[in-house]
Amino acid sequence: MHRTWWPDLPPELLREVSTRLHVAADFVRFHAVCKPWRDSQGPSTTTGAGQLLPWLLAPSDKGDGCLNFRCVFSKTSYVAPPLKSGGTGKNTVAFADGTAVRYFTASGPTGRPTLDDPLAGGSPTHLLPALSPHGLGKNPNGIIYKDGAVLLFSKHDIIDTFTAEFRAALLRPGDAEWMFVHRTLELPSDGEFCVAYHNGKIHVSVEDSLICWHVVSVAEQSTAATNSDDVLVPRPWSMPRLRDGYLYEHSYVLESRGELLWASVHISMNYPVQGKNGVNDLVGALSMSVHTLEEVVAKGPEKLMWTTKDGRSLEDRVLFLGWPNSFAMDAAGLGLSGGFAYFSYYDDQGGRLPQERCGVFRYNLIDNTTEFVEWLPRGWDYNMFMWLLPQLTIAPVHQVPRSNNTCVGVLTPSLPLTLSVPRPLCCNTCSACSVGCLVAR
Repeated sequence: MHRTWWPDLPPELLREVSTRLHVAADFVRFHAVCKPWRDSQGPSTTTGAGQLLPWLLAPSDKGDGCLNFRCVFSKTSYVAPPLKSGGTGKNTVAFADGTAVRYFTASGPTGRPTLDDPLAGGSPTHLLPALSPHGLGKNPNGIIYKDGAVLLFSKHDIIDTFTAEFRAALLRPGDAEWMFVHRTLELPSDGEFCVAYHNGKIHVSVEDSLICWHVVSVAEQSTAATNSDDVLVPRPWSMPRLRDGYLYEHSYVLESRGELLWASVHISMNYPVQGKNGVNDLVGALSMSVHTLEEVVAKGPEKLMWTTKDGRSLEDRVLFLGWPNSFAMDAAGLGLSGGFAYFSYYDDQGGRLPQERCGVFRYNLIDNTTEFVEWLPRGWDYNMFMWLLPQLTIAPVHQVPRSNNTCVGVLTPSLPLTLSVPRPLCCNTCSACSVGCLVAR
């Protein structure tokens, strides 16, 4: 096709192409080609029917307050500037669907706890004065749900007594006060737990079981060390066990289509530290199980139990497992094959490896096999990272005389990138094209 014809492509064709671009950089380059291509998306819209693939996010290990981003699908990395609040980025408060992230600051500019947006740089969201940061314990994390509910939590391990102090604060839509939870958990796994708010209950996984707490009033929580409504759901027998030759590694709890799913990662105890097959040995040693929480109404009171989730029932979805939130997405909108779960794994074999490695893996939920995606670059440690979905907004284009300095802007509220786009094919025929810039708002 002659280059002068590129701006004349039908808008419906351009929209169809746009929905098939799932890598953020590709989406930006496409809409920076010329004004007709930009206008095909419509004003103030994002990716339409398609979805952009998520990125991994983690605080820098240098302690400088910067944020590391990694797109494992395009093999690109970016570093965001330090947080304006001066935080370290470790007190992550993630949106349940992965569309945004906030960082909890115990004392903001006004002296009250705030939720700061590290990417958009907007004004912080002030929490209610009734929330005391001291009541949350050290280094709280949290999740913000689609209905507006905010759950903040922390866990402090007490090694001498083999227990842990779990603290949480829940603010539901319409509530004027926070609900507080304080529990002493037995047999915690050091540093390993995950939390979710589902059907009016706070769910906390500790080692190999999951505790479901019924949310009660603040007054009751403050006067009682335990709650008679607490329910302990035992570990399902279908999960790989130590006697089967598997070590329990990580847990992830997420909601998908109304169900609460529990995905757990295991590794074979027979995995060689430095096998001759390298990463293939690790891939063969990793496995995953997925269960769903069900309510069983028997003759007695209502009970909860974990049942095995058939991998084929997830063949149209992709799971992105991370910390503090995990989420599921429709595979068709991502341009990916369904029935897979992506997760990170820190390979140190109990400190016996001379060089620890952290990598991303993909588990096939249908045929129960693990695939290696990539080793993460230096600066990514053993933490379970967060997955973040880019939210791109096409900025207005101002008509100006043709110039080599004309710019098409694309605002990225959730990706602090700057990309240079090559001069498009149609730049000699279109008056509003040239270089496309991706900037942080």
